[in-house]
Amino acid sequence: MRTIDISGPIYEGMWDYGGEIKPFKLGKVKMEYAGVEYELDSLENMIAFTGTYFETPGDIKGYTANDVPIEKLFMVDSYVLQMPYEGLRIIDDRPCIFMDDMKKAEKGDIPEGSGIIMSTGYGKNWKKKDYLKKCPFLKKEAMDYLIDKKPFIVVFDTPAAESDVNPENAFERYFNENILTVTACINLEKIQKFNVKLTVMPLKILKVALGCPARAIVTEE
Repeated sequence: MRTIDISGPIYEGMWDYGGEIKPFKLGKVKMEYAGVEYELDSLENMIAFTGTYFETPGDIKGYTANDVPIEKLFMVDSYVLQMPYEGLRIIDDRPCIFMDDMKKAEKGDIPEGSGIIMSTGYGKNWKKKDYLKKCPFLKKEAMDYLIDKKPFIVVFDTPAAESDVNPENAFERYFNENILTVTACINLEKIQKFNVKLTVMPLKILKVALGCPARAIVTEE
């Protein structure tokens, strides 16, 4: 059995989505217990979309990450599509996944209700300054093809799977189908097998809508 950690590291100076989001900071707080003073780390400016995160159709379907039973996220039967970003066509100055890229990567049938791992190897760029700007995205035809597979959960190693230049609103149908997501992963290119097991462990934060930071691993048997 081989285990691959597909969670991106969280650290000061890491990438974020910008806007009103403040950079993640590892701060310090003090507390006293039993007459001893301790200095503890504090996770400042950590948001639902910090690092690798688990996402539900919260804005469309209204249920949160904590509404998904944890047993449903343990050892999910999953299938890996290896589509190296270096070989993808460039659209809007970003690598782009088309439907035929997905078809070429399929090494067998993918049963309904499985996990699908969309691997481009882009996680290798996690620490680069242009990580967010140069990440791969899916054309709507590829997204529709993915949705038609009727997956339970999808894993991406891109932090933004739709074009910000010419958006096609591909995710509206995606979330309407109740598909769960793990986004901004690393090490997917290290997966060697087509059929693997996926485990996702989102933080147990009540009432957090849409997304939640998570640890995720892939197991090859």
